Formats: sequence, C-alpha cells, structure tokens
Amino acid sequence: MNLRELIERRNRLLAEVRQLLAGTNITAEMRSKADTMLADANALKADIERLEACAVSEERSLPVNTPPRGAVESVESDDRTPEQRNRASNTALRSFFRGERFEQRDLTVAANGGVMIPVAAIQPVQAQRSAGSIMDIVRRLRTTTGEDVRVPLWDDTTNGFVLDSTSITTTDPSISGVTVKVDGLRSNPILIDNKLIQDLDYDLVSDVNAAINARYQRSVSQAIVQGNTSNFTALQVVSTVTSAAPGAIGYDEILALSTSLDPAYIMNAVFSMSNATLGKVLDIKDGNQRPIFMPFTEGATSGFVGTIFGYPVKLDQFAPSVAAGNVPVRFGDHAQAYILREVSPGVVIKQSDQRWIELNRTGIVAFARAGGAPSIASTTYPPLVGLTMHA
Repeated sequence: MNLRELIERRNRLLAEVRQLLAGTNITAEMRSKADTMLADANALKADIERLEACAVSEERSLPVNTPPRGAVESVESDDRTPEQRNRASNTALRSFFRGERFEQRDLTVAANGGVMIPVAAIQPVQAQRSAGSIMDIVRRLRTTTGEDVRVPLWDDTTNGFVLDSTSITTTDPSISGVTVKVDGLRSNPILIDNKLIQDLDYDLVSDVNAAINARYQRSVSQAIVQGNTSNFTALQVVSTVTSAAPGAIGYDEILALSTSLDPAYIMNAVFSMSNATLGKVLDIKDGNQRPIFMPFTEGATSGFVGTIFGYPVKLDQFAPSVAAGNVPVRFGDHAQAYILREVSPGVVIKQSDQRWIELNRTGIVAFARAGGAPSIASTTYPPLVGLTMHA
C-alpha cells in the first residue's frame, strides 16, 4: 500500500468515526467501535510518517550535481518511477559498502549447450491460520519486570446494610487472590540462506518477522484457553446453562445464558466461541424465524463478527467444540475473568549471521515473557458464564 492509499484510508476511518458519533444516542457498542477505528487510524498515521521519512531519506541520498560534460543520453528506455529508481540506487549502494556481488547467475552449461538462468521469485503466498480474538478481550497486564505479581480478589456481593437495632458484628468482604507468573517463551530459530536474501527483490526478513508474531499470538491464545502446564492457567467459566442435547444448541439455551449473567457485567459483555460453533449458532432462529445472529459488515475492522441479542461476538479458535460435557459458548466480561500478563517490550526478535556462518545463513529467533491466570472473584456472581453441552 503506497502513501496516497494510506492517507485516503485514514481519512475514511476518521470520517466514519465522526459520522458514528454525530448522533445523540451513542451506545457502548458504538463507542467501542469508534475506539477501534481510532486505534486503526493512529496505526495508519504512524505508517504514513514512516513512509514520508523514507521518502525524505531517499531524496537526500540522490546526487544533485549533473556531470560537467552535460546530460548523458541512453538508448535504453527506463520505465521505472523515480521512487523505484531511488530504491534501486540505495540497494546498490548498500551492497557496494557490504562488499556484496551486485548480480548472480547460474552459468552452468546444460547438455544442449544452453545457459541456465535462475527463475526469479516474487512475494510469497502465505497460508493463514486465525488465532481468534481472545487476546483482545481479556485483561492485558504489561509489567517492566518478571517477578510474581499478586492480584487481590475482592468479593462483597453478599453483604449489605442492617438495622440499627441489630447487634454489632463484623462483616468483612471475602478477600482472596491469584498470583500471576510468567514463562520464558521462544520460537525455534528460522534459518534463511543469505544468497536468497541477496537475490530476492522483496523484504523476506520482514515476512519472517510477521510470521513469528503470528506464532506468538496463536501460542498465547491457545495457552489462555487451554493452559500450558506451567504459568498459563486455563480460562475458567462458571456453567449456568446445560443444553438439552449433547450435539445441538437451541434458542432457549442461548437466551438463558444471556440472562444468567449479572447485569453488573453487561456493559462489557461479549459472546465468545469458535468459528465451528458459530456455524451452529447461525441456524438458530426465534419464534418469528428470524436469526439470532446478526453479522457485522465491518467485522474485519472492528474485530467483532456480529451480535447475538445485541451483544458482540468474538471468535476464539481454541474454544471447546460442541460435544458432550464441553463449554463451547461463553458470555460475559472476559477482562474481569482472566489476566494476561506480558513483560515489556513484548516479543523481541533477534537475528544472527555468526552462529550459522559456515552455512552462510541468517538465523532469526524470538523471545517473550508471558503468563496468565483466571481472576473470577465470585462464583456466585461470576463475570463469565458458559453453556455446557449435555453429557
């Protein structure tokens, strides 16, 4: 995406935010959507500033003096844009300073006397796998150090006022706590042939870095939901509704689940489930044959795929499937139910061309420190409730 496209996209986002907040009846869902769009606009602004800085740097790197003998005419046409020519000049200059060869060819003579010229490679088509959005809806605690952190859990939901005539006793809140620790995480090294880096005309290292970040998101999302036998404790859900059949979800069950959550948590409540479970929910209709799930047309921007009874739906690809005894559908304030702890600066990606120098390869490896634990202060009035499939 070039600079003009980034600017146009950011302007569209800001215009949509202004239009969204222009009315008088602004709901929590509309505010959440506006916050997401503003965050995307800020990210685009940072990308725009980076591209503008690169453009200024490239302009400064070009020679400005013409040869004393006048311009040199070439019989060969150059259809490249000024931006492409600047980039090619800078690449050649960097290669010269590193002592690299400017061009490589395999000149092996084939049996028929022909010369073998290698086939060029373009930007790869990468396989995709969703990590879901569970990391977006739990509470994310970022610390600068990795020592254990104690999180107090305060439950005063069953206590109240009494008559003055009642004898004086103490009524303290129920106070417990959870200790959130972190694990040292890493990706296994990815080795890239340096000749490949030299020959390709796109940034292969950036593609590898993006793949490493996707690995982190998938790994942490899975650890939040399923645990990892170390310092990630699995997300806990208080089951309040049981399905009538082990392999089917009905309208009455989704309705009962949505009303089983205490209204104190309704403001930030969302449904979470896997895409496979959502496929079963799509078939559920009310008494007037209207589907209970309403898709979002801007789901790719907002991160929510739609609504059920007006509450947003988030995908969690590691959530349990629809099977006997499982809890495939959750509803509530996930940020009140789970704490994801990460140590700054997050994912650290390192490169080394020394360890594998005899192979002429660059190794890329990433490190992070993270952990997580449930934070449900009351199981009587839990922030997160679930639908359990009939055994």
